Formats: sequence, structure tokens, C-alpha cells
Amino acid sequence: MNAISYPPPAEAIRRILVIKSRNIGDVLLTGPLISSLRALYPKAEITALVKAGTEEMLLDHPHLNQVIVYPTPQPNESRIGFRLRDLRWQYGLRKRQFDMVINTTEGERGALTARLSNAPIRVGWRLTRSTGWRRNLLTHPQDPREGKRHTVIRNLDLLGIPPEDQDRRVRLQFADADLTRVDTLLRVNGRQEDRPLAWIHPASRWFFKCWTAEGMSAVIEHLGKRGFDVVLTSGPDHRERYQVRSIRDLCRCPSGPIDLSGRLTLKETAALAHRADLFFGVDTAPMHIAAAMDIPVVALFGPSGTFDWGPWPNDWAGSDTPYPLQHGVQHAGPHTVIQKAWACVPCGKDGCNGSKKSQCLDEMSPEEVIPRLDAVINKIQVGHNA
Repeated sequence: MNAISYPPPAEAIRRILVIKSRNIGDVLLTGPLISSLRALYPKAEITALVKAGTEEMLLDHPHLNQVIVYPTPQPNESRIGFRLRDLRWQYGLRKRQFDMVINTTEGERGALTARLSNAPIRVGWRLTRSTGWRRNLLTHPQDPREGKRHTVIRNLDLLGIPPEDQDRRVRLQFADADLTRVDTLLRVNGRQEDRPLAWIHPASRWFFKCWTAEGMSAVIEHLGKRGFDVVLTSGPDHRERYQVRSIRDLCRCPSGPIDLSGRLTLKETAALAHRADLFFGVDTAPMHIAAAMDIPVVALFGPSGTFDWGPWPNDWAGSDTPYPLQHGVQHAGPHTVIQKAWACVPCGKDGCNGSKKSQCLDEMSPEEVIPRLDAVINKIQVGHNA
């Protein structure tokens, strides 16, 4: 057992490193851990280490001093050459003299980074293999708690503090320039400011998370009939943009949806969430961005678990997860998740039998979705008319 107590007293900690080497949504949901650290260590310098391309989720976070990114391979760089350069870079972290490193990512890379930093307190999930050289990577390995736990709660579990001392709000900042550009794009593409705005993000690079183009187009047409302007977004990848184009081509609306697919940065996406009255889409990072900005989210889930990846309600004060059911329709705060109530759901696989297509989404009909969407719309329109 390590002789240093955990969590350590505030006076013992000057510099903290938080590691999250995963995707965009994962990084965003690390924010509550950072905010809780700031409450525990108000005078400490807190740095986040993330993968390149995800750093916008934490830039300008009010409780963070700095965001740094892992090195990325250079053109024509050999695998061995990159790994050596990466290790040298990680070894250089010890110059920063971190007192505590918290690795929120499973696996060896973050744990190795923690060890190379030479921080006296190194916290993270206990490695599956913790023998030999792996034994000393972490000084305070933590065991996951039993039961279904949302990713936000699971991150906070690493701090070992009671719920009343946790800051659970997911925060995301954007600049005035981001909002100005979004407003301009909406206006020149036909946005009518006297109508509520529905934001739909139908695409994902993981096709097994996507609903049918026919279903999405039916929802767009319905939103138009309910008095909404609709804006579509996607990532910059040409396959995602093709998904949006296929949906748009099926729409039979007097005025088609505004197509901003591939045109927004992550910060501008947050600004769009600030302008929108409603988000509809699938299990993606933009879904988490929308929830962080406190707009109602209606999200379709297939093989992924809602208990750990459902849209996070910022006012959640309960334990474990806002989505305790295995599947089906669930509500948490202003958010709604819709998922087939099949025995195999969620399976956690990349489509049925590795096909990259999920029957639980392909066979979900607009008739299953639109009434749930209408329930949220009715609340929004009551608010607009109040």
C-alpha cells in the first residue's frame, strides 16, 4: 500500500495532470472531474493531456490552466521512430514537476505517461495486467465500482470524494466570433429568426450508430410542419457529408433544411447548440455538446449503452446513472433517449455480427420516434408562447 494518502490535502498539491486519450465526447465528459479537482485544490495548476483533435472540448475551461496534446505521427515517419519520439516527449513531462497525475483512460498508455512524469501520486484504473514493469506505473490504482455508472460519474469515482463534494456540470466555452459565424451561416442559408431552431446531427463515422436516411428525412419533414427551422451538421469526413446529402435529398419540405455539414469547428458547434432550441440525433460527440449547453436532447441509441453514454443532464444529483434501464425509452432532465427494447440491446458491438449495421436502428420506425419528439416539442413551444 502506498504511504501517501489519497486524496492528498490541498497544501500538498501544486501541479496536477489529467489524462484522457480518447475521443471528443470522452474528453468533454472529463470536465466535471476537472471542476471537482479545482474545488479540492483551488491554488493548484491543472493541466489536461488529450489526443490531438479533441483539445477544443477543454480549451478555455474555467477550471483548467492549460491543455496539451500527445504527439502525432509525422508524414513518412516510421512506427518505431514515432514511438521513440513519443516516449521522449512523455519523459519530458517530468520537467513540469507534477505532484499528481490522474489517468482517466483504461489501458497502459496513460498509465505509462503517468509513470514517466515521475509524479509521486499517480492515480488511474487498475490495469488488467499489473505484474512486472506494469506494477509500479500507478501508485494508487482504483477498482471500478460495481453496477452501471455513467461516464461522468465513473470519472469522478477516481477522486474518491462524496457526491456532495462533486461538481457535476459539463462546461463548454465558445468565443463571440464563433457565435457570429454561426449566426451568419444560418442567416445566409435561410434561417427565419421568428421560428424555433432544431439541430439535427444524423451522421457518425461509426455507421453502426446511424439511423436510416428515410427515418431522418421523416423527422425533418415533421419538424417543418411543427414550425421549426432545421439545421443539419456532420463532421468533415466525406462519408458523413454524404450521409447528410442522402437525407437532405429525401426531404420533401417547402424550404429544405439548412445544411452546414462539415462546415463548423467544435467551438462553432457549441455556439450552434447555444442558438438551437432542440437537438435530435444519434450517439455522437455533438449529442454531448448539445447536452452540455443545456438544450433538450432526443437521441437514438443502438448497440451502445445509454447507462454510460446517454446525454448528461447537468442537474443530475443521483448516483450511478440517469439511465438505469437496460434499454427502451428513458428520460433524464430535459433529455430523452430512444432505444429498441430487444433482449440483445445494448450489445456493445460494431453492428450485428460485425456487419457495421445495427438492426436495432435500421428497424426503428419514424412512428416509434416522432411521438417522443413531439412530447419534447410541446414543452418547448409552451415555453416560447409563455
